[in-house]
Amino acid sequence: MTEKIKNIESAFIALRGVSDIFPPGKNYINIYEDLKTKFDTQVHPEIKTKILEIEKEGYYNDHGVDHIKMVIDRATWLLNELDVSMENKEGYLFISPYEIFILLMAIQLHDTGHLIGSRKEHADKGKELLAKFDSGKLLSTAERKHIGDIAKAHGGKDDPIGKLQGEESLSHQNIRPRLLAAILRLADELAEDKTRASNFLLDIGQIAETSEIFHRYSASLESIIISGGELKLDFYIQDEHLIKTLPINSKVGVIQKYLIDEIYDRTFKTFTESLYCSRFLPEKARINTIKVNIHILKSSNDEEIRKISYELKETGYPFVSDKDIYDLCDSLKENSVKIDGEFIKNYIEQQADYEPVRS
Repeated sequence: MTEKIKNIESAFIALRGVSDIFPPGKNYINIYEDLKTKFDTQVHPEIKTKILEIEKEGYYNDHGVDHIKMVIDRATWLLNELDVSMENKEGYLFISPYEIFILLMAIQLHDTGHLIGSRKEHADKGKELLAKFDSGKLLSTAERKHIGDIAKAHGGKDDPIGKLQGEESLSHQNIRPRLLAAILRLADELAEDKTRASNFLLDIGQIAETSEIFHRYSASLESIIISGGELKLDFYIQDEHLIKTLPINSKVGVIQKYLIDEIYDRTFKTFTESLYCSRFLPEKARINTIKVNIHILKSSNDEEIRKISYELKETGYPFVSDKDIYDLCDSLKENSVKIDGEFIKNYIEQQADYEPVRS
C-alpha cells in the first residue's frame, strides 16, 4: 500500500530547506507563503463580500478562504488516487514540487476574477488580476502566464484544458499544464458538502431567495468518497424541504424548482465534468462512475422514509450531451414515471402520518 499525502499544501511547505528541487534563484516556498497570505487577507475575503453583494443573481455559496482549503483538500484526494510522490521513486507517479507550486498558485487564483469581472467572465479575469497583484514581481512573466492559463481552464465548455499543452518547459523544469488544470477543475467541482452552506442564514431565512436552493444542495450533501474510479455521494434531506419549490435564475428568467431536481441536475453536471477532466488524467485517477444515495427523512424525527439511489456511468456508445439523467438511470423511474420533484412531493404528502409543516 502506497503512502498517502495528507495535504498537498502542507507537504509542499514541509520541503522548506530541501535543496535542488526547485528552479534556482528563488525560494518558492517563501513566495507561495507570501502570496497566499496576501490572497487570504486581501483577496479571498473581498471575493466573499462581492459574492454576497451580487448573490441575488443566484451564486453558489462560499468562495472565500474555506473554499480554497476545500479545493486543495479535494486535489489531494485526486493526487492520492494517482499514487503521486514529490520524489522520483519507483512505483509512484512523480509530480515535482515545482508543479505542486504551480497547482497551488492556480487554486489560489481560480476564483479571484469575480473581483473584476462578472460571473461569466471570472475565469478569464484571473490572469489579469494576478498581473496586477504580483506587483513585487515574485513570479516571472512566464510563471504568471501558465498559472493564469491553468486557473482559467477551471471554467468554460469550449475545451479549455484541451487548448493547453501537455508539457511545457518553465524555469528549466517541465510542467504538465493539462494534468494540473484537470486536477484543479475536478477538485473545484468536488469542493462541495454541508460545510459550504450558510446553515445559520438558512435557519433564520436570510439567504437571497434565488440562492437558497444552492445552499440547500450543499447542506444536504453529507458525504463524498472517491475510490477506485468511483465517486460516491450521500445526501440527507428532511421531507419539509422537498415538498416546495424554490426560485432559481435561468436563461428564461426566474423559475421554480424542486430541490430533488436540483440534485439530479448537479450530480449529472458532476458526471459530465468528471468525464471531461478524466480525458487528461492517468487511467487510475479517472472517475467514470458516480453513485448517488438520497436519504429522505421525516422532519419530525429524522426517520428515513425513502432512499433514492442511482448510478451515472458511461456505457456503450460514447456519452452524448443531449441525454438527461433519466436516460442513464432506470432506477429514477417507477412504473415508467419519473421520480422527479413533483413525484417526491406527492409521495411525501401521501404518507399516512404526514402533517404539513407550519411556518
